[in-house]
Amino acid sequence: MSATLPILADAAAAAPQEGLWAFLATGGYVMLIIVLCSVLAVTVMISAWLRLRDELVLPTEVMAQLRTLPTCAARGDIKPLQELLKNNPSLLAKLGALAISGTFSSRQECVDTLTARAKEELHHLERGIPMLEVMVSVAPLLGLLGTTAGLVGMFSAFGSTAGPDTSAVAREIGVALRCTIAGLFVAVPSVVAHTYFVRRLDTIGVRLESIMHETIQTFFAHFEVQRK
Repeated sequence: MSATLPILADAAAAAPQEGLWAFLATGGYVMLIIVLCSVLAVTVMISAWLRLRDELVLPTEVMAQLRTLPTCAARGDIKPLQELLKNNPSLLAKLGALAISGTFSSRQECVDTLTARAKEELHHLERGIPMLEVMVSVAPLLGLLGTTAGLVGMFSAFGSTAGPDTSAVAREIGVALRCTIAGLFVAVPSVVAHTYFVRRLDTIGVRLESIMHETIQTFFAHFEVQRK
């Protein structure tokens, strides 16, 4: 009895793998394309999540340092803050270093330059995310294509001169239904992830605009007189 338990456990562990392989193999060439689309969608999701982390975009310590501008003005030395921002790789640090660089002749020029640079950086962060929107449309269409191909094969099996081939009919029905399921399985997570990342980018854009506006106002209020 004890010797049979490991055998049953191995069989139970192998059953889901065989079931998944059979599910994918029955779908035909269309299922292969859907699997490739799912791999691409997962890659885009992981890449976007890694790029949009707070420590790489809006780190708390950088926001705290930017709020020390009045203290730097009271000391009359802004170089330590500039060096700290220069050595930080985050998006907020890059824009903050540009905002307090003192290279702009007017506040409006600083605002215009920071706005253009922020749009460029946000566009860079957005790369790959539109591909998820493509998957939302393409994956169900691929599932429909597999369904149509399965129905064509099914009707061909019914129209055989030797009579309906029940095994062929069952196989083609499996192709039709499984491709539809797989297409929806790729499309649903893609639409959820796309919505989340778009909202995340909107949030980052709004927070960047607010922080940069506050930084520019504070910098010019405390250092513009000293330059004159």
